[in-house]
Amino acid sequence: MLFPRPFRSIPGRSSRSKGSCRAVSAGALAWLLSAAGLFAEAPASDPGQGLVQKPIFEEWVVVVLGGKTCGFGSTVTTKTDAPSGPHYVTAHHEEFVVKRLGTNLKIVESSKVTEDAEGGVLSFDQVSESGSSVEARGLRDGDEIVVTSRGQTQRFYLPRLSALGPEAVRRLTNAVPLKPGQPFSFDTFDPDYPQGIVEEKGNVVGEETRNVRGVPRKLWKLTSGVSYMPALLSTFWVDDQSNDVESLTVVPGIGNLHEYVTDRAECMKQPEGAEIFAGSLIKPDRALPSPHDLGRAVYRLIPLDPGAKLTLWDGGEQRVLSSEPGECEVEVTAPRFTAADANWELPHADTPELHRYLQASSYLEVDSPEIQTLARQAVGDEKNPVRAAHRIEKFVRGYITKKDLNIGFGSAEETAKSREGDCTEHAVLCAALGRAAGLPTRCVVGFGYIPPGEMEPTIANASDAATGIFGFHMWAEAWIGPDEWQPMDAALDGFDVGHIAITKSALEEVNPIVDLNVPVLQMMQSLKIVIVQTVPKSEMPARVAKAPPRAPSGAAPMQIPPQTTPAPASNGLPPLD
Repeated sequence: MLFPRPFRSIPGRSSRSKGSCRAVSAGALAWLLSAAGLFAEAPASDPGQGLVQKPIFEEWVVVVLGGKTCGFGSTVTTKTDAPSGPHYVTAHHEEFVVKRLGTNLKIVESSKVTEDAEGGVLSFDQVSESGSSVEARGLRDGDEIVVTSRGQTQRFYLPRLSALGPEAVRRLTNAVPLKPGQPFSFDTFDPDYPQGIVEEKGNVVGEETRNVRGVPRKLWKLTSGVSYMPALLSTFWVDDQSNDVESLTVVPGIGNLHEYVTDRAECMKQPEGAEIFAGSLIKPDRALPSPHDLGRAVYRLIPLDPGAKLTLWDGGEQRVLSSEPGECEVEVTAPRFTAADANWELPHADTPELHRYLQASSYLEVDSPEIQTLARQAVGDEKNPVRAAHRIEKFVRGYITKKDLNIGFGSAEETAKSREGDCTEHAVLCAALGRAAGLPTRCVVGFGYIPPGEMEPTIANASDAATGIFGFHMWAEAWIGPDEWQPMDAALDGFDVGHIAITKSALEEVNPIVDLNVPVLQMMQSLKIVIVQTVPKSEMPARVAKAPPRAPSGAAPMQIPPQTTPAPASNGLPPLD
């Protein structure tokens, strides 16, 4: 099942904290690095920028989730002398240990942002790890930020002073008066979201006595949120000199995440870790009978907040029947594509309308030797896109031999090498193999259903004995023709009507996780799922034949060959159907 990733880019402390730690930001998921001496010295400056001076700001925070210590964060800002004037380098580091149904997941992220004296961002570096490692680097080129990650490069229009660096925000927040009702707003830069301006808006609520870890203190209470994660709001407390003391972010479906300013010694203590997965599982009102035998299902999704309006994917196999505050009704129909539905042959040309579904990206390393080799093994000489999609799904199901929750979000190439992961790794590998074979693909984030008594290895005994469970899930889709996508779920033994899509993505961004999280967050708040109706496949109306669509530009007309038995795969897997 998909690891809920609302941790990425929690707004927390990004403005009033004077550039300090943001509670569990972008999602570095992996080995807990030894922090001994990590920021004992100021970080090195960029080449040619002169000698590093003594830090002008340093802060350490301990992170507590659900009452358990799960990690720490640190922020160090230094000033360097450069030929063009002073530069400020803000280094942020965070380490966490959380549990997914008892399995420890170690999270590490480090970033460094360099800005000029006016706050214009000049460059950034970022490393996230989770059994898989993601590195990104950005460099200013005029009015653009050029971002490179895993060999992929993207350019984003971001004029120098349109999104300010953390040191500039620190100076601006120091000037905000601490008085009740005082608003503040800043256009900031976030290495988790380099493609645009991140607006942070907040308000000074007022003074209050706050019990901070057993000690009553008179503090100022403030609230803030950021534009690209509107579902997450943070509350934080500062003293009369605007020094940070505590922050609180309520993460839907997970709990209260606190940060307390402390010293380095406390941060170095071994964290306990907190369970974050079990709370995201949803028990429907009743069991979904034999999902693979159903042709249609209708669901009613009810959020805890009666005023909340849910947004689900509307199109293809899924149709939103109604959407009102406090309730959303959706119909899912099992696709009935056959080889005869295709009117083009693999490989599809890289046409403008399908480019985003065929291109390589930071998580879909289509051109890597490992992916190319596996694509040939999976697809063989199959030219029919429907059959190719089925072959890829079955191949990935057998290829990933270690089904576990130890990987945060591995790329396709890393998964090809490790043969390990949960639904996210199955999905990205399916998508990458499809693209390598010339089959346009995308990924889907939503809910997947586990029937009673059928337990995915990665969730062990979490399946409810009476109703089964829905959990956050990820799968892939292959483009068959205009408005037609063939689902590929290699993690849950194929697609059925027990899948509810929230959002779909080509994963073309350097860091697509933030964009995937935004629509997911609305669902992680005590959601109820009611099974309104189910229709067996045997009772579905006969499929109406339609005229074959015109072959898209760049696609060869499809000649449907007779079914043949493919040659055995060379990796030891059984022959594919």
